Amino acid sequence: MSKHQFNAEIGKVLNLVIHSIYTNKDIFIRELISNASDACDKFRYLSLGNEESPLEIKIKLDKNASKIIISDNGIGMNEEDLVENLGNIAYSGTQKFIEQMKNNTGHQQIGQFGVGFYSSFIVANNVIVYSTKYVENKEDQKTFVWSSDGENGFEVQEYEHILPRGTTIELTIKPEECDFIDKYRIRHIISTYSDHIAFPIKLTDENGNEEILNTGTALWIRPKSEISENEYNEFYRHVSHSPDTPWMTIHNKIEGVLEYTSLLYIPKNKPFDLFHQDRKSRVKLYIKRVFITDDTVSIMPSYLRFIRGIVDSNDLPLNISRENLQYNNTVNKIKKSLVKKILSELKKKIENDTIEFTNFWKNFGEVIKEGLCENALEEKEQILDICHFYTSKSEDEIINLQTYIDRMVDGQDKIYYLTGYDIDNLRKSPQIESFINRGIEVLLLKDPVDDFWIQVVNQYKNYELKNVIHCDGSIIDNDTEVDKLKNKDDKLLEEKIIKSFKDILSNRVKDVRISKKLISSPSCLSVPEGSMSGRMEKILLEQKQLYSKSAKILEININHPILKKLSDNLDSHEIVSDIVEVIFGQACISDGEIIDKPHDLISRINRLIV
Repeated sequence: MSKHQFNAEIGKVLNLVIHSIYTNKDIFIRELISNASDACDKFRYLSLGNEESPLEIKIKLDKNASKIIISDNGIGMNEEDLVENLGNIAYSGTQKFIEQMKNNTGHQQIGQFGVGFYSSFIVANNVIVYSTKYVENKEDQKTFVWSSDGENGFEVQEYEHILPRGTTIELTIKPEECDFIDKYRIRHIISTYSDHIAFPIKLTDENGNEEILNTGTALWIRPKSEISENEYNEFYRHVSHSPDTPWMTIHNKIEGVLEYTSLLYIPKNKPFDLFHQDRKSRVKLYIKRVFITDDTVSIMPSYLRFIRGIVDSNDLPLNISRENLQYNNTVNKIKKSLVKKILSELKKKIENDTIEFTNFWKNFGEVIKEGLCENALEEKEQILDICHFYTSKSEDEIINLQTYIDRMVDGQDKIYYLTGYDIDNLRKSPQIESFINRGIEVLLLKDPVDDFWIQVVNQYKNYELKNVIHCDGSIIDNDTEVDKLKNKDDKLLEEKIIKSFKDILSNRVKDVRISKKLISSPSCLSVPEGSMSGRMEKILLEQKQLYSKSAKILEININHPILKKLSDNLDSHEIVSDIVEVIFGQACISDGEIIDKPHDLISRINRLIV
């Protein structure tokens, strides 16, 4: 026997799940039936229809012992599987789940945190799981028992008898929840949530009477006109293990060169593991209504990994190996067709319901933009069509690139953008002062992925994408005649000021120049055309792909009062040195650069104030 304790976070989650006021306790049946269905699906794939006995799910009620017993003859689990699958509520995100539960928002998130099986403890004070995993040589079969009261960890041990292949879950129901041990209640729950399950769900009541509770018709093969919204929603809950309703449902049947049916869902809420590197696909591949895989072959590209649902192909052979599926031409064609359909439906949503699309984009936009990072991606233009961004002109509004183009000022021929960590700071950045002054809108890109895709995507509809930190000012000033109007003395003074900056800052800057884009700020940092942004450089430094930061160009606002003070004190090296360092320090802080000696900068500021 092996004993396992729940770690601190899992214990907190489980306690909240068990003792929270859950509005719909029926979900524990749905979750256990879904798990049993998955186990049967996996065994059916291994046997390819040659199973010795029909696959089925059984529910037995025992009022005298206060028990509900749910069993299946699917793939089964060994000791390692039991510990792995039933010993971990979630690999990540549990602390976030705890906070949501405390704020009474976690009830809608329960399925997203891998706690479906543990919903059993909402109605049961003890759960025992008997499982025998399928092995080719039946003489090697072993049965293991997992047991837990939901509070003090769990135990796993080898069972003294060898049970038939599959899994049996025995729930001892709490006295106050005994109304669940009723055939009419169970019949209603199955017909409501699990009627579509492909395997017969058989109920045996306390008198030994047996009946099949579900019709077992694959929902996706039925005509859309015959499927109610409630049926679509219940199937979503089945495939996603989430209790909420989907944001969008896409049911599509393709006939012709390709033949397949897809029933896909976009969740309403962001999954907790959206950015988890080990996240598995949630779109199941079927061949002629036989489940094949949901993890070996990614039927969805990584940037659409939040999609849930099924794809059922008539063109693939049932005996194809999972290894060959990864490189199968038909699978790739289906994948391209699905992606095109999803992006098309999202574009329609923009046209029909901007507010709803905005909510979707705030949840999944950062992930979708990952698709732009791939050079050879065929649907890049389609992705750009649905991309939305904050801008220098909008407070909470996000707009697409076409709207940006429609709002361009006369003579503007580029799409300008600025990357950074925070929208408020980007909106106040010195880099865009002159753009705002001239009514030119700037896209504000706050997501880390923006620094990557913007290196790959150079234009949209023949409009160049231009980072404002690469602009020297002449682009927005149209080579103004201001420089020509300066007298000789003004030019000499500027040369002296620039020399002072270069002498004091030395190799800490690549160059110093008079800025044509600053209005109210004294300085900013820029980089030459083709150089990476400061945030991209910081990302690469953190990943040890760079070992030192590069020197930037310091732009100074010659008309700013602090520069006027510097020009009035050119003969005082101490004052000039303090002003130069403060101006440079401000530019670094504004650009998110780390100040090497912050105490020295503070001392210089204090001297200038006094």
